[in-house]
Amino acid sequence: MGRRKSRFDRLSARHAEAIISDALSLRRTVLSSQLHLKAHGELFWQLCGLVEKLHEVMASVAEKEPDFRMPDLGLLPLPEGYLTRK
Repeated sequence: MGRRKSRFDRLSARHAEAIISDALSLRRTVLSSQLHLKAHGELFWQLCGLVEKLHEVMASVAEKEPDFRMPDLGLLPLPEGYLTRK
């Protein structure tokens, strides 16, 4: 049996870019809150877990791993053949 198509298989490039942009914005907010709220203990680790989940979602949508040396983690623009995948 083949893999069942998920909703991510039907994303247009515009929708994928919007998801990644929103996730990057949320990531900035979470990282800022860790610094400014001086999160400690359990809250700190929950926020770290949220950032990791955001990275997973962005990598899944962009079909490549985030590159932490690049602005916007190197996830935008999307790969060339994004709309042609099956």
